[in-house]
Amino acid sequence: MPRRLAFAVLVAAIASPADAARRKESLIYSRFDVDPGEWRYFEFPAKAAEARLEVRFDVLSPKDSPGVRAVVLRQAEFESYRERRPHRDLQATAYQRTGSLRTRLSEPGGYVVVLDNARESKHRARVDLEVTLTIGPDPEALPVAYASPRRRLAVVAASVAGFLLILLVSGRALWRAARRRPPPPLWG
Repeated sequence: MPRRLAFAVLVAAIASPADAARRKESLIYSRFDVDPGEWRYFEFPAKAAEARLEVRFDVLSPKDSPGVRAVVLRQAEFESYRERRPHRDLQATAYQRTGSLRTRLSEPGGYVVVLDNARESKHRARVDLEVTLTIGPDPEALPVAYASPRRRLAVVAASVAGFLLILLVSGRALWRAARRRPPPPLWG
């Protein structure tokens, strides 16, 4: 019975609820071309309120390209963007060859990532794009807290008591094994 209890305590200590609640999902990892003055878009749903989106892109060719612009929009704002009407970006980069942006998606719903090749560009841009969605609490935004001196003392005392209990149980088993008579030899 003590072995089962020790195993259950070990499993409970290893399984962290914060890590279980956090999930990272790769939405897009692709290479494609964007014609001059055109744009490509990618739609995706965000089902959780605590979500963060990270977009990374790299223009591979041509070497003299002014770059592309990455824009993150809500699905409702995308229709305005598509028709070139006024709209609100959640986040956007300038035209650049390599870039990234991170934004917090405050509510569940549909979102769109747009890669826009500059209107002034005369060449097709070959782009590597990676879009990652992380769901769950942001470890950088969680408050840092320290245990009180009383709680620290309790943790140290419980650890020492657990160590002594393990030492006592294993020492007792070793003592019994050492005092037991060895079995008679099989040949002899």
